[in-house]
Amino acid sequence: MGCWFSGNLPESRIFIMKDYPLYKKIIFVLTLIIFLLNGFYWRFLGIESCQALTIEEERAMGKKFKLELDKHLELTKNQSIQGYIDRAGKNITSQIENKLFDFNFYIYKSSDPNAFAIPAGYIYISTGLITLAENEAELAGVLSHEIGHVMARHIAERIEKESKLNIATLAAILAGVFLGGGQASGAVGAFSIATAQTLSLKYSRENEEEADRLGINYLTKAGYDGSGMIGFLKKLKRHRLESFQVPPYLLTHPEVEKRIDYLDLMLMRLPKQGQSENNVDNLRIIQAKVIVDTWTTKNAVDHFKSSLESNPKRLDLIYGLALANKKLGDYDQAIKGFKMALTIHPEDGEILRELGICYLSEGKTENAAQSLKKSVAINEKDKDAWYNLGRVYQENGNFQEAIESYQRVKRLDTDFVDVYYNLGVVYGKKGLLGDAHQNFGIFFKLKGKLDSALFHFNKALEYYGKDTEERRKILKEVEEIQKNKK
Repeated sequence: MGCWFSGNLPESRIFIMKDYPLYKKIIFVLTLIIFLLNGFYWRFLGIESCQALTIEEERAMGKKFKLELDKHLELTKNQSIQGYIDRAGKNITSQIENKLFDFNFYIYKSSDPNAFAIPAGYIYISTGLITLAENEAELAGVLSHEIGHVMARHIAERIEKESKLNIATLAAILAGVFLGGGQASGAVGAFSIATAQTLSLKYSRENEEEADRLGINYLTKAGYDGSGMIGFLKKLKRHRLESFQVPPYLLTHPEVEKRIDYLDLMLMRLPKQGQSENNVDNLRIIQAKVIVDTWTTKNAVDHFKSSLESNPKRLDLIYGLALANKKLGDYDQAIKGFKMALTIHPEDGEILRELGICYLSEGKTENAAQSLKKSVAINEKDKDAWYNLGRVYQENGNFQEAIESYQRVKRLDTDFVDVYYNLGVVYGKKGLLGDAHQNFGIFFKLKGKLDSALFHFNKALEYYGKDTEERRKILKEVEEIQKNKK
């Protein structure tokens, strides 16, 4: 498993993990499992031998690994943050010929700066890493390194090289990881440390160097400045010196200093690319959203206020404070902040959308409509803006306009749950009870409340003739739910 952050820790801290959050322990355990578990794990994955994994076998492994990992990580639900990382990742992977896997990027909530790849192109990046980057080139450098691990199939290579441990031995390692301190026996703790040190020696430094070589080529071909990769490594070096909160599995990677040295040499032979200020500003806005999404609201407000004292005109800080005040429910202050942000960037659809939502929350529907109409005119694919414009129309009793706005949302995202509930309400207000029950049925189905969904679908059937297309659609929904309930 490739990891971005690297470095050595005092031995006394290696496996005394009782102070670490559960998700860090889980990640470490899964890392050990994928490298160390004997044939039982591979048979579980449907793979008879761990030797020379095929592409299809690695895909199967990656899917199962991801399902387990996602049970223990809190992934961000902020579509703007996710979209930004997806776009950066796509910029890089589009430079790769003969991609082995479809790449997927996930953001998990953690203040620790880290990124890692699991089998078959699933790449995870922490929110802490996003906030640490100074520009998009640094962030892209991290993604490029992990993509390099995937393309070089280092995980499959490790599986071939590592000796297998039996279940009892693995259980001892797990005990050392989960119990730690005085709860684990001295023998278990010592064995876990010795095992990790052996793995650290076996984990090929050449693997890391190859991931860097591939990564920096992908990075520069995508138009990023390759020095971003080196700049971020230097930040990680400082972070390592300042903090002891480094997960133990990062012991298996070479020292940051060595990576900086050979990347410097590689970069001298590559064409230099520019990093636009626009990309820097875009990243800062994303970082502001990450802070609002992951910090306590009070801490976020305090952070932005403090930062604005020395940078009173920085858009990301003004916007971030407005978002934090909105989250806090202080709509008056949020509106002031969004208005100030618009004086700097008047044609920003997102700022207009957020301003409109605040006006709607204050009951100022006329102002809300004005802001939201401008927002969708700038970005007609903003489903949140269309949804809230629909809410404005619904609030004002303009039901047909509300339906049209909600239908736009459905076309942009068929899994936008709340829009079906609102459509059900509006259709009911118009006396279109078949449409109302049908949309309530879809709403409850998406919420996982299958009995309520069945009730509304069956009620909807009462309003449609036998040979109508809508009746056929509803019957299909009913059949699907009944299958799932068995």
